[in-house]
Amino acid sequence: MRCSMNLTYRSSVKSHAGNVRELNEDAFFSCEEKKIWCLADGMGGYDAGEVASSMVVDAVAAVTPVADLKDSAVLVCDALMQANREMTHQRLGCDSMMGSTVLVLLASEAECACIWAGDSRLYLYRDASLFQMSKDHSVVQELIDKGVIPTEEACQHPQSHVITRAVGADKHLDLEVIYFELQAGDVLLLCSDGLYSELTPDDIMHVLSLPGDSAYKVSELIEKTLQQRASDNVTVSVIEVNQ
Repeated sequence: MRCSMNLTYRSSVKSHAGNVRELNEDAFFSCEEKKIWCLADGMGGYDAGEVASSMVVDAVAAVTPVADLKDSAVLVCDALMQANREMTHQRLGCDSMMGSTVLVLLASEAECACIWAGDSRLYLYRDASLFQMSKDHSVVQELIDKGVIPTEEACQHPQSHVITRAVGADKHLDLEVIYFELQAGDVLLLCSDGLYSELTPDDIMHVLSLPGDSAYKVSELIEKTLQQRASDNVTVSVIEVNQ
């Protein structure tokens, strides 16, 4: 029988347009009380990306989690499916593409669920090691899986920003869901590709290992990103798990 731990969560989130783009098409939702966090990276012409990412986070924000984690995950998936239907309908007759990545973290006692489509990422920092928990839905990731290119060349590849799944991209939305246990001392990081395109895993791990609360770590990650080219929007959410 698994022992139940009442874990607590302290989080902080920040978003920045970056050094090049005027418009920030990232959006986020963070609620410690509901134990739900969401990040969306919009795409499309004019303000379509901003609209798409807002539709995604609004859909997730409207969900009220229930006691069972898997049932809560179903509610989130249903909400995202509905957002996908609305987005594809809204896109009919428009010349521009409209869509968004989505990354959702749901926590319950000592377990969490990660739901995503696209290349926004969830990282877990535990015992001085960094783990990428989500797997990118992207052309480059498919090339890596096939052994065509090494992981180290991913960010420099000309198709590095081409994703294969997104809310609003198609009538059928294919969401991926994973579950894993949490423990006191874990640090979770949700981020858009604007972060990991500029910072290496070692850079990210160094910041997450620093003393200081989640707000400090978020600020450090944003600051270090802006010291680079930062040609994309960047959004970072850090969640500290305590007992």
